[in-house]
Amino acid sequence: MEFISQQVSQQDFRTWFEPMQFVSFQADELTLAVPSRFFAEYVDGHYPEMLKKALVTHFGEKVRLRYKLSAENAPLPETTAAPIHTGHPQQSVDQRRLPPLDPQLNVRYTFENFVEGVSNRLARSVGLSIANNPGKSSFNPFFLYGPSGVGKTHLVNAIGVKIRELTPEKRVLFVSAHVFKTQYTDSVIHNTSNDFIHFYQTVDVLIIDDIQEITTSKTQLAFFHIFNHLQQNNKQIIITCDRPPVLFEGIEERMLTRFKWGMVAELEKPDSQLRKDILLSKIRRDGLQFPEEVVKYIAENVESSVRELEGIINSIMASAVVDNCEIDLELTRRVVARAVNLEKKKLSADDIIAAVCGHYGVKAKDLNSKSRKRNVVAARQLAMFLSHKYTGASYNLLGRKFGGKDHTTVLYACNQVSRRISTDKNFRREVEDLESVLK
Repeated sequence: MEFISQQVSQQDFRTWFEPMQFVSFQADELTLAVPSRFFAEYVDGHYPEMLKKALVTHFGEKVRLRYKLSAENAPLPETTAAPIHTGHPQQSVDQRRLPPLDPQLNVRYTFENFVEGVSNRLARSVGLSIANNPGKSSFNPFFLYGPSGVGKTHLVNAIGVKIRELTPEKRVLFVSAHVFKTQYTDSVIHNTSNDFIHFYQTVDVLIIDDIQEITTSKTQLAFFHIFNHLQQNNKQIIITCDRPPVLFEGIEERMLTRFKWGMVAELEKPDSQLRKDILLSKIRRDGLQFPEEVVKYIAENVESSVRELEGIINSIMASAVVDNCEIDLELTRRVVARAVNLEKKKLSADDIIAAVCGHYGVKAKDLNSKSRKRNVVAARQLAMFLSHKYTGASYNLLGRKFGGKDHTTVLYACNQVSRRISTDKNFRREVEDLESVLK
């Protein structure tokens, strides 16, 4: 230990080496006790060369290193035949001895009140499959993405609630990425990061909401090791995000690769029929009475999110009480007008394509072709970006609109235009001028 203490900082030595305990040295095999699986993986990943030099210096060239968890009596199994080797701990805690865990779920979010439609049918079906067989299907991890207000949090809570109903013994935990990040920071400050990692490794079903908020390298590393442990032990991981993995910037490639191991599904903005069904569901659930024409008007004019739909209903109810009037179409128009800009022109993808083609001097059929001419590519990418922004059409739908292209092509185009707008002042003005024409 004296050799190691001279090679690392005092804080790193106290955190990662002092907790190690000598167990035995027999037949060129050194066994050390460590507090957790994460502990062994971290030391192996960050200090391999120094550790190898220390072991060779004190125990000889043929020494092999094995770890065991402090709570166990048997050494951990080896996974390679390398001269300097770290075994991987098996699950060290008897689940029956663990204290009860508050799942932090919102029990109001269930499958029963999650209204199904074309835009969410696949994701809902996957969620039900996971709830019936957590950790044992090919949908692990389940990466669910989409814009704010389309029902991601509702769906993943419903999965957690269903799992708790079917298998109460399962340790289910719902946590926002913001809370996870705060907890990890606190654990580092108080030198309890090992306890933090170990706690999360005892969970059977981990639901992380808004993963895009985990951006710092150290927090990502902690989550990476938790993810690996849960995955290897067939524990279910469910993740929500506001963007697909291919547009997730500021995160390590190895983490992105793992996000794609299981199932990646998109929750799109609800179409008119689903918006109507959601409204009717809320109205029935709350015991309200709304004229059919009012429901239809709201569904056709409030398009951004489920959250906004529910907000409109609440606003109409409040206005009816304050004004002491009936809920009718006139009241609804006034309330919706305050929340939604009905004066803006309703744009179609065809409107946008025509404007972009006119700006770049290309033909609409060129955008559907495989042409790689510079002006055609620029026009095609901008048309895809503006169509997604102003029509809310899904990437899949836009791919079909632009000559049967894959949704990843549309994703890439939107990403490229977005980046250029943020870095190229002249291009940004060009796009703004075109948007002014469209409006």
